[in-house]
Amino acid sequence: MKLLLVDDQNVVRESLAKVLRDEPDVTLVVEAENAKDALAQKNKQTFDVVVIELSLADRCGIELIRQIKTHGRSRVLVLSTFRDEFRVGEAMRAGADGYLSKRCRMKELAEAIRTVAKGRTAVSSDVSAAMVRALQRREGADMVASLSERERQVLRLLAMGSSAKEVAAHLAISVKTVETHRARLCAKVATHSVADLTRLALRAGLIDV
Repeated sequence: MKLLLVDDQNVVRESLAKVLRDEPDVTLVVEAENAKDALAQKNKQTFDVVVIELSLADRCGIELIRQIKTHGRSRVLVLSTFRDEFRVGEAMRAGADGYLSKRCRMKELAEAIRTVAKGRTAVSSDVSAAMVRALQRREGADMVASLSERERQVLRLLAMGSSAKEVAAHLAISVKTVETHRARLCAKVATHSVADLTRLALRAGLIDV
């Protein structure tokens, strides 16, 4: 395998490169300390797997992932200090084929590289929960996007614990209209539970816990 390591932390990158060069199925390891260098190296030759840290001095790693996936067939594995659902979700939507935190062991990294090189997805255990939350949030956002503006307003207020009367007063509409909106919301998401509506609002980012 031919690997490209992109990380602006020199000690980390050089240490990883040294270890990976000893792997029996690794034929080449090229280092890049920023996005500009990474793209220059990628234009010179084809890499099987590009390992990227999201925090780069000259460019967001998410943007670099998109550029790599748009122009070439290299697989991308994120190896980052970030483990929050926002960055995990953004990286996977940008085209990343795997995501590991820097808390992983070298053996896990080597196996993850082989996994993504074979066309599969690799995720470290301490990132998997964040990925599930990111996917749920995306699912909720897609569903909420299909609602009207008034339906989103009603959903948000109901999810925050407001009664139908309180929602009506806040939006200057009748209680009957609120009940109609709530019925339509429940029909659209196939539920009769306000708790389910609340979970939907949470996943879509309409409210915070």
